[in-house]
Amino acid sequence: MKILITGGAGFIGSAVVRAAIAQGHSVVNVDKLTYAACLDNVASVADNESYVFFQGDICDRAAMDRILKETQPEAIMHLAAESHVDRSIDGPGAFI
Repeated sequence: MKILITGGAGFIGSAVVRAAIAQGHSVVNVDKLTYAACLDNVASVADNESYVFFQGDICDRAAMDRILKETQPEAIMHLAAESHVDRSIDGPGAFI
């Protein structure tokens, strides 16, 4: 199955990406690469033919439409989130 995973460079998302690849799934990873993301988390699958990464914001409708059209996933796992407490105080709009 081809799965699009948002937030796949974060701590939890990257674990799901690695597990899905290990189970034989194809993975499309979409991550904005903010403070919580780290591509080192998915380095072990970066060269896998069943893995593709897109840097993008899930709030960017045009970008997501393009990614969805290009990759045609069978399922979407939404794991992207802004969750850092200090950042929510400095700029609460991103958390609403």
